[in-house]
Formats: sequence, structure tokens, C-alpha cells
Amino acid sequence: MQKAALFIDGANLYYTQRQLGWLIDFSRLMDFFMSRHDVVVARYYVPSQDPPSEDQVAFSRVLMTHGFDIVSKPVKKIVNRDTGDVVIKGNLDIELAVDAMLTEQYYDRIILFSGDSDFLPLIRALQKKGKKVSVYSTRGISAHELYTAPGIDFQDLSYLESEFVQSESIADIGQKAHVFSSLPAPGDRFSGSVLSVKPYGVFLVNPYHVKCLLPLSFLGVAERIFDLSAIIRIDDRFDVTVFAVDTSHDVPQITVKLADRDMSAELEKRAKAAQLYAQ
Repeated sequence: MQKAALFIDGANLYYTQRQLGWLIDFSRLMDFFMSRHDVVVARYYVPSQDPPSEDQVAFSRVLMTHGFDIVSKPVKKIVNRDTGDVVIKGNLDIELAVDAMLTEQYYDRIILFSGDSDFLPLIRALQKKGKKVSVYSTRGISAHELYTAPGIDFQDLSYLESEFVQSESIADIGQKAHVFSSLPAPGDRFSGSVLSVKPYGVFLVNPYHVKCLLPLSFLGVAERIFDLSAIIRIDDRFDVTVFAVDTSHDVPQITVKLADRDMSAELEKRAKAAQLYAQ
């Protein structure tokens, strides 16, 4: 299955949904792409406010529940000294473009949710590297170049309502995010790809759309690991067994153990190589 990276320009998608007149169900969206691709990166870029509203907190829970890594930065308020007008800035285009370029070796196709022409240089750079590009937005508010330029697979969201539409509000879904009918049981086994790497373990994309942590201590590696990010690759896949299921939080979390001895041996080898390199 083709490896894909999903990058969502949250601010642009917000206005797109207002234009469409319906909201996206991010559970259905993730299912849609995971059934067609091996999604190795899923990131949602959105400016943050302090303090966040209840709806924003609920929406963040929804995104994390369904496997998205949220990238945010505080909204800036810039005052025009001459007029006194306040301009709100919260653009994360640079962050998205940098992340897309830094991870390009791990995916074959980039799926970009944005209608912003500022991303054209990024698209052209990725195409030169042999990457396929799909852009999801809608005509009318998208840059003309995105759906007329050759080589760009432009998908108009106005024709995908039946695939992505949600029937409940974001707040309602956020309040129900703790209710899951298909959580795994201890001992269940599945395969997951890397979502993010922390010093204490690896978070995995998983078929249950919950937080899934593979702790450092459950990798089956005897060699001491000083920097986990140095030995985990974003295109790694892990066959794991469910160790525990925690439903006490808003977003359920499953803890898993690596069940693949060959992968444990590979990680052991990488850890030794990392230590030798450090010396």
C-alpha cells in the first residue's frame, strides 16, 4: 500500500467548512485515507489561543483520539501604531512546509488540505523529488493554480460530503470522545506505524483511533537507549500486543508491548550503532 502523509492547514480548512456549510467528521476522514494508504504522518496545524475555549479543547481531543499530531503556536496580536487597529496572526504555513520537506523520505504521496497558493513552491519541490500530490479543498475559495496546474490531484470537498460529513457538532463529539465500542482487550495483537517519538516511548497509529503508547521498556531491547529518536524511523512498523487499556481519561490510551522479536533485534542493533557513533 502506498505510504502517505496527511497535512491539514487548520485555519484554511475552517473557512473551507464555512463555505461548504457542513463540518468534517475526522474519524471518517482518517478511516477514508487509512483504507487507501499507509498513513505514516497525520498532522493538523492550528493557531492556539490562551486560554482555549471549551470547543477548542473538545476539538483537540477529537483530533488526538483519531491519530492526529497537533502542531500549534500562539496567536499573535499586532497593534498598528498609527491606527490602533489590532491584527490577529496565526499562520503555520512555514511549519507545515518545513515538516513536509523534513519527512519527505518516508512517504510517496502528500495529502494536503489547503486552498492556499502559498503552498505551490512546496508542491513543486516535492514533485521534483518524485512525490505525488493530492490537494483537498474546494473551488471558489481555493487558489486557481491548485486545480489547474498539471500534476496536482485536486479533490473538491464539495463532492465528498457523503464521505466526510458529520451529523453532530464538534462539541457533542468531544463530549462523547470517551465512548468507544471497539476498544481492544489485553492480549489483542495488531500492527501500527509511527505517529511520534518521545523520550519515554513511541506513539503508534492504530486501528482503534485512540492514544497508543509503546513504552521504551516494552521494546525488548537490553542495550541502554540514550536517544530513542535516534533509533526509531518514521517508516517503521511494529507488531504489538495490547498490555493495558486505560479509559479513565477523556482520550482512552492503550499501552502495548512489541511482539516482533526480529524488530527487537533490529532496534538492539541500531542502539549499539548509535552508541558507537556517539563515542
